[in-house]
Amino acid sequence: MNRPDDRLEMTVPALLGWQARQRPMSIALSARSARGDRQRLGYAQLVKHMEAVAAGLLAQGVSPGDRIAVFLDNDSGLEAILTALAQFRLGGVVAPLNTRYSDSELSHALALVDPVAIVARAADAARLRGFHGHARMLIVDGEAEGDANTAPWPRPEAHLVYDLPPMPTDPDTQASLLFTSGTTARAKAVMHTHGTTVASGVCTSEAIGLRPGDLYQGGWPFFTSSGLNLGCASAWASGAGLVFENMLDNAGRLNLVASEQSTFYHGVPSVVYFMIEEFARGSFDVSSLRRIGYGGSAMPLDVVRKIDARWPHVEQVQIYGMTESGPNGTVLEPARAFDKFGSVGRAMPRCRVDIIGEDGGYLPQGERGEILLSGPAVAKGYFRNPEATQTAFAHGGIRTGDVGYLDADGYLFFTDRLKDIINRGGLKIASIAVEEVLYRHPLVREAAVVAVPHTALGEDVGACIVPVDGHEIDLEALKAHCAESLADYECPRHWRVLDALPKNPMGKVLKAELRGLFAEPARV
Repeated sequence: MNRPDDRLEMTVPALLGWQARQRPMSIALSARSARGDRQRLGYAQLVKHMEAVAAGLLAQGVSPGDRIAVFLDNDSGLEAILTALAQFRLGGVVAPLNTRYSDSELSHALALVDPVAIVARAADAARLRGFHGHARMLIVDGEAEGDANTAPWPRPEAHLVYDLPPMPTDPDTQASLLFTSGTTARAKAVMHTHGTTVASGVCTSEAIGLRPGDLYQGGWPFFTSSGLNLGCASAWASGAGLVFENMLDNAGRLNLVASEQSTFYHGVPSVVYFMIEEFARGSFDVSSLRRIGYGGSAMPLDVVRKIDARWPHVEQVQIYGMTESGPNGTVLEPARAFDKFGSVGRAMPRCRVDIIGEDGGYLPQGERGEILLSGPAVAKGYFRNPEATQTAFAHGGIRTGDVGYLDADGYLFFTDRLKDIINRGGLKIASIAVEEVLYRHPLVREAAVVAVPHTALGEDVGACIVPVDGHEIDLEALKAHCAESLADYECPRHWRVLDALPKNPMGKVLKAELRGLFAEPARV
């Protein structure tokens, strides 16, 4: 690699191979295995594991170009990441699935992806087989039980000798399908290529200041774009090591910083908030940290100040982006954390931020409009959804559905949402999806779902309902009704029963008034 930009012409396996030649023994990945141990792999080891698992997938009947779904949480982070890398090595596609999906959400995702194989734990096999019975089930823990179409996940130590097809060389080769929630009840699968994945890592790592040899720790769920495109890609583009958190409490996260000697921690604001509060209650060694990053939702000023007071040796950096943009977008560098507070920063390297009006035209500095993100990490569209692709992807970028403006220095200020999305601790929830479930209850005449301020999570889910005339609502029964169709974090925690929903003369619900009913922030 003669120039830094040469990385943008690489596939993910090629990038790893290049890093393995430069720093073969440097830590590339620390992740928990489904067997319960945490494994640490250098770059050379990671490449060998990638190729061995790829050989194992071939032996299980997976062909280059096939799609594989991964239904694993971070307690099986090693197997999840190695499966993704093996698919990349074969020129195949990986589709991480949310392990907290309701049955209807899971059924929709599997039908859309139509994977030839599903990687999962034994306890989830029967449920997954019920929705997609013809896929090969690859079990990461225990003995594989069931029919002949079920087998153990191909552990790298079982495939020391392998014969692989040529490595994909075209950056435009599709790499992943990453699900995101929109304004409809059905999740969309964002199509990322090797090129957009590597570009996400290159742009973000430069923006946040990752260095070779850094140990980059984060608790991003594998099923989000942050797992592969932020955590993995940023670490490997910069020559850093990824410390992939398993399912930990706040003390566990802090202890992992100490045991791994992590130098950079990155999480959604709610995670960082809980960590800071836990740090104040105990004795934890975070002396190895030099930077902390956050994004996904707004960080309250009092939390920024707490970090500065309790961890004075740690610099703070904030990013803004979305699954469709990489998640590239903007960065608020440490030097501007306070004087530009309220901003989500300036465009990352190689990226661009514009503000557009309702007609799609570009707006001048200071005017509010829809935020448009452009750059080499922007996805290629939505899988099997050309209508949504045409609507959202415009001007060579992605229309975010967020409203903001740019100041004279090029800093972006986020002001509102066009899309009615609730951001609960970094997990996006479509209000309309929750409302549709509420409307299916026979005693609900009207329903509206809004964001409720939350001191730790940023936002929580609030529901306002109007009962059918002459009836009373049993809220406990309504909660159980929601739990049947929604993921746990999507279920409303805050309720108001009203005689009528406030509406404008056109009959549109005035959600600003409903948000006022939840004026006091909810607390943990």
